[in-house]
Formats: sequence, C-alpha cells, structure tokens
Amino acid sequence: MPKKKCPACGSTDTVKILYGMPTYEAFEEAERGEISLGGCCISNNDPTRHCKTCGQDFGGGDLFPLFEMNSLEFFVGGYFGTSHFIYIDGKRKNKVIKYAKTPGGMYADLKHPKNEINLYPDIVLKEIPLTSEQWLAFIEELTSLEVACWKDKYYDNDICDGTQWELVIRFPHRNKISKCGSNEYPPYWNKFIKIMKKYIGENIG
Repeated sequence: MPKKKCPACGSTDTVKILYGMPTYEAFEEAERGEISLGGCCISNNDPTRHCKTCGQDFGGGDLFPLFEMNSLEFFVGGYFGTSHFIYIDGKRKNKVIKYAKTPGGMYADLKHPKNEINLYPDIVLKEIPLTSEQWLAFIEELTSLEVACWKDKYYDNDICDGTQWELVIRFPHRNKISKCGSNEYPPYWNKFIKIMKKYIGENIG
C-alpha cells in the first residue's frame, strides 16, 4: 500500500503515529524510523501520520472543523495579470460564494464591497448560492486537503513578481488558518483549485 503524501511538503516518507504506552517492540520500531510515538494523551482529533522529511504531523482531521468557519477569503494573481478573489461568509444561513476577476492586479474587496467596483466593465463579479447539500460537499472536499497542515508560507525567492496567493479561514474565538505563497504552492494546490473551479465555474489558476 502506498504511503500517504504529506500535505505540507508532498513527501511520501511518512509513518504511522502510535499512541499510548509503547511496548518494547514499539520502541524498537520507533528507533528504526518505522513508526512515530505520539505519547499517552489521546484525543479524537490526534494526527495519525508523521512526515519524516519536514516533521509535520497530519491525518485525523483538521485543527479546526471547517464547517465551523466564520469566513473564507482566497486570492490568487499578480501585479500585471488577472487576479481572482473568493469570499464566503460562513455565518450566513444561506451560503453564497462571492467571486471577482480583475485585470492588472486590481484589488476587489468582497468582504466589504463598495459600489465603485461595479463601475469597472472589465471586472467579472459572480455570486454562487449553495444548497445545504452543496455546502456539505464543499466542506468535505476542502477537509480532505488538510489545509491546516499546509506550511504557512510557500515562497520561490528566485522569481520576482509572478503569481501570489493567500488563503485565510477564520473561526470563532479568533482562531484562523492562514496560508500564503509566491510562485510556489502546497502539494494539494491543484486539487484545491479544481474544487474552486467546480463551484465557481471559472478557471482561477
């Protein structure tokens, strides 16, 4: 069976995390790097795998359940090309994905929209309502990407300008997931973009 890919770095050099009081055999397996010992304290959301390449623990559910999100904000684009903006108000009963496509690096504030944004004919604006079934499917698909386990920053310092991106998911009690990058992306980036395209109907990356 192939090893599960690390959502932070993409390595498949990952091992199972063993919880509880380890046996002598388990200590030997850990010394050989065949498993990782997770300690005796166990909860429902403990990670199940450990990446030997970057040290990230993952699996077992996200740090924060995505269905409890207050909001999701996503941007991808550049200073000179097309930029894409997505905003979802998670506290709203009837869920809607707000989307904007702008030219020349123009910024679009979908969280606090202003009437002026409608004065630019080159800006594409869309609002996509989601049924309860679509919302649950959307959350399940995002959860499968283990966004909370991505590295906080992905930067290729050898490329100037190019494409930048940022993803911020906010939760109650000021908790949040915040990831960003410049010309470099997490392992599940293509799957993430595919999910967004599926619900928005636009090529965004």
